Amino acid sequence: MPRKPANKKSPRYKARIGYEGEYSLIRKFIDSGENGCYAVRTPGSGSGRMAKPDIIALDHGELLAIEVKSSNKNYAMLNKEQIERLFMFVERFAVRCPHCNKFFNPRPVFAIRFLGRGWRFVEINKDDRSKNSITVRWHGDGSR
Repeated sequence: MPRKPANKKSPRYKARIGYEGEYSLIRKFIDSGENGCYAVRTPGSGSGRMAKPDIIALDHGELLAIEVKSSNKNYAMLNKEQIERLFMFVERFAVRCPHCNKFFNPRPVFAIRFLGRGWRFVEINKDDRSKNSITVRWHGDGSR
């Protein structure tokens, strides 16, 4: 893995920390070794016109669209545009069950890696879509 840039305020450093967070979460899914648990990274999320999450994952067979943030602060947030783009993806990414012919969509999830402390996962609901931002704080108990 390439070295992290030395200047912690540089865009390259922040991008590197973000990439490492995404990669770390992917490894959590893949390294479980369980059927129905897998993840892929979708590079370039948040850029261009295509709405897509950072990671598309299966968690014990459940489809997830995950937006990942890494933070060395006690909080992390998704802004209105990030929330909207995640919901645009979730609505359009419909999968048809070959057995019952019903369609289902991935669950939108905000995953935050609090550097040196751990992960927090928050499912985003439709009520959150109208908010200007979603802020998740680090509380050792995992509450929002």
